[in-house]
Amino acid sequence: MKKPLARLVPLVLLPAILSACTAREPAPSDVTRKVKLERPARAPDFTERLFSGKVAEASGMNLTFRVGGPLECLPVREGDFVREGQLIARVDPRDYELQLSVAQARYEQHRSEFDRLTELKQRGSVSDNDYEKAAGGERMLAAQLQHARNQLEDTRLTAPFPGYIQSVRYREGEMADAGMPVATLLDVSAYTVEADLPLALFVRRDDFDSFWCRQPLLSDSLYPLQLTGYQVKADNSQLFRARFRLDPGADSRIAPGMPVGITVRLANGQLGALTLPLSAVFNEQGQTCVWIYDPATSTVRRREVVTGNLEAGGRIRITGGLSPEDEVVVSGVRALQAGQAVEPLQEAAETNVGGLL
Repeated sequence: MKKPLARLVPLVLLPAILSACTAREPAPSDVTRKVKLERPARAPDFTERLFSGKVAEASGMNLTFRVGGPLECLPVREGDFVREGQLIARVDPRDYELQLSVAQARYEQHRSEFDRLTELKQRGSVSDNDYEKAAGGERMLAAQLQHARNQLEDTRLTAPFPGYIQSVRYREGEMADAGMPVATLLDVSAYTVEADLPLALFVRRDDFDSFWCRQPLLSDSLYPLQLTGYQVKADNSQLFRARFRLDPGADSRIAPGMPVGITVRLANGQLGALTLPLSAVFNEQGQTCVWIYDPATSTVRRREVVTGNLEAGGRIRITGGLSPEDEVVVSGVRALQAGQAVEPLQEAAETNVGGLL
């Protein structure tokens, strides 16, 4: 009697099991999901990017003598400020003064002879060949005299522009050879500030609006910069070197070698655009869309939008398809369907840090 009963139990339970398996699961549109909403924000007309840079002198020059000899005078020291034309060093001029005296005597002697031949030439008493030889000799000795004068002047080494002495490589009494650097002069009439710009910013160089820098250890002041040029070829790190001009009069404490923070301000060409978190945007059937919340029905509907550039803080620019009054779903957009009922998440109170309560 027990065996037939045991066989009947599975037959009785089978319809119930099949009924449970075929029960309809709730469709996604029937599930009320909680979503986070946000209204589009106005995009700023300008975007600022911050980079690190370094102040450098406009140029540096190695000062060299065009003549050689022992250094008789070297009045400058490293760090000295010199004005244009100020004496940097002087070679002992005695040999060059003697050379000038000899050249002067030779020229004067030949010049008197040449003047006599010129007078005879006018009388027709000297042949053209003799006169041309005398004229050529006069020109040669005049050039030698001028060379001797130039060499005597070259015993004085002066500053070609105002600046600071970066280094001095000789001492008084040492023999200075022609063409060997005696001192290095830094041109501080203007400073150069250099920074490496990434490719994403370099391709927008036509949108550059203005530039400034700041040295926080000196002050909170912002010093304006002027773009002077940039390299059109990237380095191995895909960075482009840009150069800016900084007026040294902006702050007398600024010196070459100091690090600064450089701000590049870019004009946003799409005026009146809006921005949304990047998480609010999704692609469907080749269209870029967002979910719009309808407070009257507590449902969402899909809307196509036109996107622009990425903005700082993980936001994207929306140039068409939205108005500032629209409420847009900004999280969980992949789990929604058109017409689905949703419940907006309430923002946490100021006293409920992190929304944990």
